[in-house]
Amino acid sequence: MRTIEEMKILSIIPILFLSMSAILSAQTVYDIQMSGLDMVPRVHTPAMGTAQVWIESDTLYVRGTFSDLQGTYFAAHIHYGERGRSGNRIFRLQASLNEGNRSGEFKEEENKFHLRPAQRSAITAGNFYITVSTNRHQQGELRGQIPRI
Repeated sequence: MRTIEEMKILSIIPILFLSMSAILSAQTVYDIQMSGLDMVPRVHTPAMGTAQVWIESDTLYVRGTFSDLQGTYFAAHIHYGERGRSGNRIFRLQASLNEGNRSGEFKEEENKFHLRPAQRSAITAGNFYITVSTNRHQQGELRGQIPRI
């Protein structure tokens, strides 16, 4: 027959196991602020945006919102480039637009991207950024650098 102390310990073990599993499977989510002032060259705009990114296995996920664009939405992309420098487009983001096409959101289920080893290295180094382009600012009205992941 087991003692009360042994029973307490045995009842705690499953709870600890579940807690550790949750901690190990949790992903760090990174917040990104997007503005025209981060564009190269700078864009003076009332528009703003936020995004969240995270990686699970070799998949990059993006969700976020943007609003008050000066022009109508044209496209959004993830680019390769260091902070303060322009770079090549890597992934096209899918946006759900609000009436008037001057604001919208990125839904994570539509914006997940498999990362190749070189892309994984670039994002880990902080060399990816997000842009939102409009018909008025086709190079980008908003930009937000993805931090080192």
